[in-house]
Amino acid sequence: SSSKPNSLTTETWGLSIYSTIPVTWLSLSLYRFGTYTHGLFKKLGIPGPTPLPFFGNILSYRKGIWDFDKKCFKKYGKTWGFYEGRLPALAITDPDMIKTVLVKECYSVFTNRRTFGPEGFMKNAIIRSEDEQWKRIRTLLTPTFTSGKLKEVRN
Repeated sequence: SSSKPNSLTTETWGLSIYSTIPVTWLSLSLYRFGTYTHGLFKKLGIPGPTPLPFFGNILSYRKGIWDFDKKCFKKYGKTWGFYEGRLPALAITDPDMIKTVLVKECYSVFTNRRTFGPEGFMKNAIIRSEDEQWKRIRTLLTPTFTSGKLKEVRN
């Protein structure tokens, strides 16, 4: 009769090992999937808040994006990286760098923006445009927004 409890204990222990290994592997795989993009800005030397697995920094938006941006600007300066879920996003507040990104480098690197917002006829809006459509719209609009014309509007 004493061999029966020992065999149950051995079986239970064996089942425990065989169930623990897949659960551990699954947990580690999910964690890795939820965080594998989160090292990008650190690798590039760009400061920013520490993201949470799967959520990134979106839980920091509870008081509003404006509050989040003000805190990040105060802590990290004119440029910081953050994550919306697993998606990296770069915040730039330096006017010269914004000009470089939006004017000088837009055709080669920064043509597409993240997709969100309205659909239907608004999917063709400039903020939603990508690739060749973005280039075409930008070419049409650029002469309208020269520095001279913008100064006239401001005055």
